[in-house]
Amino acid sequence: MKAICLVTLILLTTISSFSQTEDFKTIVKNPATKVKLQMESGQYCWSYATCSFIESELIRSGKGIYDLSEDYFIYQSYIYKAINYTLRKGMTSFRQGGLSQDVFRVIKEKGIMPDPFYKIDYIRNTHEPEDVLGAYLNTILKEEYLTENWMKHYMALLDSYFSDRSDQFNFNGVIFTPPDFSKYLQINVDNYVSLTSFTHHPFYSDFVLELRDNYAGGPSLNLPLNEFQQTIDSCLFKGFTLVWDGCLDGDRFSYDKGLAMIPDIDKKDFELGPDISENNVDQQKRQTAFERLQTTDDHLMHIIGIAKNGQGKKFYIIKDSGGEYGPYKGYLYMSEMYLLKNTISVTLNKNSLPGKVRLMIN
Repeated sequence: MKAICLVTLILLTTISSFSQTEDFKTIVKNPATKVKLQMESGQYCWSYATCSFIESELIRSGKGIYDLSEDYFIYQSYIYKAINYTLRKGMTSFRQGGLSQDVFRVIKEKGIMPDPFYKIDYIRNTHEPEDVLGAYLNTILKEEYLTENWMKHYMALLDSYFSDRSDQFNFNGVIFTPPDFSKYLQINVDNYVSLTSFTHHPFYSDFVLELRDNYAGGPSLNLPLNEFQQTIDSCLFKGFTLVWDGCLDGDRFSYDKGLAMIPDIDKKDFELGPDISENNVDQQKRQTAFERLQTTDDHLMHIIGIAKNGQGKKFYIIKDSGGEYGPYKGYLYMSEMYLLKNTISVTLNKNSLPGKVRLMIN
């Protein structure tokens, strides 16, 4: 019993919490680690959101609280991106962006590291690494054939942006390599799957989302919108969390207020608030916004729970990676309508899926 109480105390004092006003009542909230500031590395929300998700997975599975190195995945992914970009002769994307699948690929092939053993130098111009590395690749692609040692020079540039890049590290008195640490944490990347909901591909099939940052061509299972939302809710109520990939929709997404909503467009003068009336969203409205490029994959965040406002309207509790901003200290409340319209995809554990959906996963 003492051991259980000690674990509970550690969780309560270590896991990040956020102030919640009387505007919302929590229905379910699953554990998450402290809020981080992604600008310490640059605009790499995909790594921060996915690391936060994995950290919650480790808590949920009883493995404890860990602080993973987002920069390790950023570094390894820049190597993958360079190879992809040169082999395609520059006819693809080379940018800071990425998806959760990029983190899982690194874990599977290269391993994982805790913070602070892998650090990128803080620089005010967060686009500098992308611009410098991209300029080098575009320069060598001007030649008909690449030199045999182009990767050596690319790696020298990449390494120059990292102040600490260790191939092994001492963690709690044990020397680990990244593959060793991945085995130690027992993270099975095959347990994770991406879900989406669009009509330009058949439902209940896998397809590759047409996104600039999906350079690796990872597939997503396509579900009708009602089943997509039911799956998200089921995941949260079972004690799991999700990675959210979606759109920051102008003044409908407010860092200052910690809210993301779809206000009634007939009311031109509105102030975003939990009780404001919203437009309903259906499958067709969602599809139209995507095909008109109104809904894009701007940002990745971490969904950890569900809440309701005073009128019983559903909101999703979102952990961001922009530091402890706004009234909820780095968290925000996303309305049901906002999620239905502006979510590109979610990534979750297969074991959280309802039985029908679980059977569709290979």
